[in-house]
Amino acid sequence: MSDKIALVTGGGKRLGAKIAKALAEDGWHTIIHYNYSGTDARALEAAIIADGGYASTAQFDLGDVAGVKAFMKSIGRVDALINSASIFEMDRPEDVTHEMLDKAMRVNLMAPVLLASAMAEHHTRRASGCVINILDQKLFNLNPDFFSYTLSKHALLGATTTMAMALAPRVRVNGIAPGITLPSGGQSQEEFARAHRLNPMDGGSTPEDIIRAVRFILATSSMTGETMIIDGGQHLDARNGDVMYATGVPEE
Repeated sequence: MSDKIALVTGGGKRLGAKIAKALAEDGWHTIIHYNYSGTDARALEAAIIADGGYASTAQFDLGDVAGVKAFMKSIGRVDALINSASIFEMDRPEDVTHEMLDKAMRVNLMAPVLLASAMAEHHTRRASGCVINILDQKLFNLNPDFFSYTLSKHALLGATTTMAMALAPRVRVNGIAPGITLPSGGQSQEEFARAHRLNPMDGGSTPEDIIRAVRFILATSSMTGETMIIDGGQHLDARNGDVMYATGVPEE
C-alpha cells in the first residue's frame, strides 16, 4: 500500500483517467472518482493493479453536497487532490437557465472547494497537501460560448488564489489551464486536429503536457496560488466563440 494518496475527480475517462494512470505509475495510491463512468473507472483500476500499482474507485455525485462531504469524511487523508471533473455543456447568456447555471456551479466550483476544504483538515505539516484545479485557457481569452461553464471555472480560478492564501502553509493550491486537448462537443478526429492547430504554436496542449505540469506542481513545494496556461498560445488568439466552432462543428 502506497503512503501517498491522490484523489482524481472524473478519473474514469478522458484527461482525468490519463492523470490517474500517471500518478499510479509514480507510486501514488490513486482514488479514481466517477459518477456515471463506472465501467471505465473499474477497468482503469484493474489495469493499474495489474501493472503493480495501487488504485481504488469511488462513486459519488459532485453536485450533491451531502455526498461530497460524506465521501471525504469516510476516506480520511488525501495528499493530492486533482479536480479534473467538470460539466461542459453549451449555453450562451441569451439562453442560460437556472438549472444549467446551478449544475455547473455545483460540479465545477462547489465540489472542488468543499473537497479541498475537507482535505485541509487532515494536514498540519508545511506543504503536505496539494490541490490542482483543472481550469481552461478560455478564462484568459473570454467568449460567450459555454457561458455557465465559463462562469463556474472563472469562480474556481478565483478560489485557486484565495484558497492558496487561506490553506497555506499546510496545503498548496494551484491550477492548470489547458487549451483544446482532446476531442469534445461532437468533434470528429479531423475537426479536432484542425482546431488543435489554431494557435500561435501550430499545435495545442496534449494529455502528456498536462501530466508533466501535474508532476511539476506536485514536486515543487514552494509553488502555490499559480495557474499554468498550457495551450500552445491559444489564449493569445482572441475569438468571438469557442475554437471548436472555427472548424465546422455546428453549434448546439
